[in-house]
Amino acid sequence: MSLSTELVKHCTSLLRLSYLDDLMTRMTGVETEVWGLRAENFPSKLIPNCSKDFLCYMGIMKEKLYASYGQVHFLTFGHENFVEDASVSNDGLLEHVYDIYCEMVREGSENIEDNQDVYLYPAEIDNDSYAYWSLIAKNTWGIRDKLDFKNFIEHNELTDWVDWKTLEDLLPRVYYPSEGEYGTETESESESESESESESETEEGEIRDYESSTEELEDEPARKRRKYISDTDEDET
Repeated sequence: MSLSTELVKHCTSLLRLSYLDDLMTRMTGVETEVWGLRAENFPSKLIPNCSKDFLCYMGIMKEKLYASYGQVHFLTFGHENFVEDASVSNDGLLEHVYDIYCEMVREGSENIEDNQDVYLYPAEIDNDSYAYWSLIAKNTWGIRDKLDFKNFIEHNELTDWVDWKTLEDLLPRVYYPSEGEYGTETESESESESESESESETEEGEIRDYESSTEELEDEPARKRRKYISDTDEDET
């Protein structure tokens, strides 16, 4: 879990709002469990007026998928309350709520094995939610074309569980990376490297050994969204 999510978790509470289940079930057309994120020791200027201190809400489909790799829950809706004067924004809180929810379910469940986890996917990606989920599909799930989409659905056992037709229809048949994604070296980067190499030479003409002082970057913490990994890649941890 990221630092920002930990900070949100320690100044809010994620609460089950069962009295809203029937209302949101009628509105979404799917049996839904409603959760709300309530502010506690949260910056007052970021708490919307007349919100009873609730910052955002989300719905979880009551039916869960017990896949071979873990327990899968499905989002039916998400809503962030707006601060009235628009001087500050609460955009992005739902992302933290998703991770907090998965952690809460994982820690409170006795039916999940030690090598498994809880995952959260949208039950539907339609025209209204496409702009939001398409970025996550590309950057987090690795879905960049129709073949990636098919492999992801099959790999994560989501067939007949999600309706992502809008996403599938708008994906290219074959994805071609842009020049920026190739990581092309710029002239300024080349000059910077040349200067670094020159400075590394000592008066005796020896080259300093930087290997002992270079530390490996730590891997980013695992997200609660599972990528598709082909047989040629390393096994997912």
